[in-house]
Amino acid sequence: MRFHKSKKISAADAERLIETPTSSLNDSVVISFDEDWYDVRLMTPRELHDFVADLVRANLIALRSGLITPH
Repeated sequence: MRFHKSKKISAADAERLIETPTSSLNDSVVISFDEDWYDVRLMTPRELHDFVADLVRANLIALRSGLITPH
């Protein structure tokens, strides 16, 4: 996956960010994907779109290769 300006955070950190007024370059502060949380405040809308697309693509590759199983 290419480099993105996000970092993986804990669910507790995500909850704090959601509850605290904060600025973001896009409409989101955090996202959750496959039970992982990411701080996405520093991403533009385009970067966020590309990041989510990369997460989905990596997940699909892992599913096809048998590295993970569907939930």
